[in-house]
Amino acid sequence: MTQELRRTPFHGLHVRQGGKMVPFAGWEMPVQFPHGILHEHHQVRRAAGLFDVSHMGRLHFRGPGGFEYADRLITNNLKKVSPGQLIYSALCNDAGGIIDDVTAYHLGDEVMLVVNASNRENVWRWATAHQPAGVEMLDRTDELAQIALQGPRAEALLGEPLASAVAGLGYYHYAYVDWRGARILISRNGYTGEDGFEIYVPQDHAVALWEQLLTWGRSVELQPIGLGARDSLRMEVGYMLYGNELSLETTPLEAGLKWVVKFKDHDFFGREALLKQKEAGLTRTLIGFEVKGKRLPRHGYAIHHDGRAVGVVTSGGLCPSVGKAMGLGFVPPALAQIGTALAVDARGTLMPATVVERPFYKEGSVKR
Repeated sequence: MTQELRRTPFHGLHVRQGGKMVPFAGWEMPVQFPHGILHEHHQVRRAAGLFDVSHMGRLHFRGPGGFEYADRLITNNLKKVSPGQLIYSALCNDAGGIIDDVTAYHLGDEVMLVVNASNRENVWRWATAHQPAGVEMLDRTDELAQIALQGPRAEALLGEPLASAVAGLGYYHYAYVDWRGARILISRNGYTGEDGFEIYVPQDHAVALWEQLLTWGRSVELQPIGLGARDSLRMEVGYMLYGNELSLETTPLEAGLKWVVKFKDHDFFGREALLKQKEAGLTRTLIGFEVKGKRLPRHGYAIHHDGRAVGVVTSGGLCPSVGKAMGLGFVPPALAQIGTALAVDARGTLMPATVVERPFYKEGSVKR
């Protein structure tokens, strides 16, 4: 029997706005709107776009030991930041494999972990299996909606009281604001490489806030953006996707996330395994590459060097902001140097490729 897809509070709006709805991680989500993925991509880079990310999981940890337990679940050190801040981190099993990549909000005595929709149940199972006495865990996914407002004009389009709440708000910081009787959390972060915000709003106020944001954004032609452009935007700035670059078979060190693995004064699941891997040295590492020719690299294609397969493409396609075919993938560390010549096997056709710096897109390098 086919499981019924879940819907976010914005589903009706997406349908009315012409969104092409597709199954995604158990949810029915818009992959694109009538203007198309390429237009949506450039709209975010040029001005701003509005994303429904309510499908992501929102897990809270509180009670005696709640903060300490949430900190132990992640590889980054939540104790090093203050209330009003958030951090990005990996969440690993005992072998160092990545169960998920998460954003952790320091809410004072409480912590909110924002997790990928596809991994919400996996994270919940792992966390409950090791849950200490006295720690209260709460899944607030169905209570809150989550909106991402992204783009260089994101702050400028906001009206009151949100505009005052974010004025001077630092990167990876958040603020609370009261809007029409609802308490909203708004943080400065996102998944596009542009300035912008993640907004957490009670579900009964979600649609009204979405419509208000579109009204405020008329001057910059603010419009909803689907999953297709979200993927191309994240790839060209080198942000990783669970199921592609990240998995249970991948460690944060292999994925280039050593900056979120804090060994000093921090105990976390997978610590010993990651220490051993660090000491032994990596056997593979994540690279970015550019492909020459008309074909595009795709997830799962083999990467070759000197006539033999040496790795695999994890993400690939056109990077619209720079007008080039590019990708991410794993290769042995000896082949990760910038300028190394490789080839990508596109179903029997070897496409010349070169290791390049990440991110592929940098501010001011947009090609239109």
